[in-house]
Amino acid sequence: MRDDDLPLFSGPHIPIVRFRNALERLDLRGACADAPAQWRESVARIADLLEMRGGIARAPLDALLACRCQGWPSELERAWQRIVGRRLDARPVPGTANAELAAAFLLRGGEHERARASLQRHLSHKPRDWHGWQLLAEFEPLRGATRCAFHGGPVLEPLVGELLDRISDDEVGSPEAWLLSYAWFADAVTLAEIEAALAAEHMLADPPLPVRGDGRAFAWYLLDAGGRPFSPASVGVIEARQRLSAISAAAFRRYLARVSRVRL
Repeated sequence: MRDDDLPLFSGPHIPIVRFRNALERLDLRGACADAPAQWRESVARIADLLEMRGGIARAPLDALLACRCQGWPSELERAWQRIVGRRLDARPVPGTANAELAAAFLLRGGEHERARASLQRHLSHKPRDWHGWQLLAEFEPLRGATRCAFHGGPVLEPLVGELLDRISDDEVGSPEAWLLSYAWFADAVTLAEIEAALAAEHMLADPPLPVRGDGRAFAWYLLDAGGRPFSPASVGVIEARQRLSAISAAAFRRYLARVSRVRL
């Protein structure tokens, strides 16, 4: 029998419908009355914790984490993920649990917009955290993936495959360091994104020497060659372009093509 064939106000399915609806509202106390017998104690325990200090924001985190059971209903698992995520997100800087960001819990709980907002707050305070950028790739694939690699995280190959092909074709080493610059070549990120990435690495005030294959140094010179000095050490457009050409001839050609809006 399909769900839309079931009676609306009577029948053995009504308690489980009420249980699911209560969990969707995060009304754990309301869910207790209709919880399946084998999970009633778990639901009641979570409800007690939420009431102990006046709501999710102050609930004891360790006790909430300890409540989780293997094999419980998907609706209860999703509610637990949302509760833990909201508890971690209640701080000005979202917290973590078991090395996972608040946004990860919220995302698994289906709260996508809240997860994205939480992640943006996290990255505004910790812009070097590649774990955060890796998670942002769920929402902004290319931006998240390139920033993740730039700050020392893994190369998310399915998301940046085309950029990796270009880097390989140009025979430029260390692809993870070059991804952000090549994303700019592809017109996928702005110079402001490169500036933010370098600022997070504390490289704007003391720019690195250009070394062949050093994508971070190259990114700084992209800014400098764009005529945007960010420190007294800025060398100016002409000299910056000369240094750019010394880093990688292939990348320099892509730079010239990008600034002239001509794709190679």
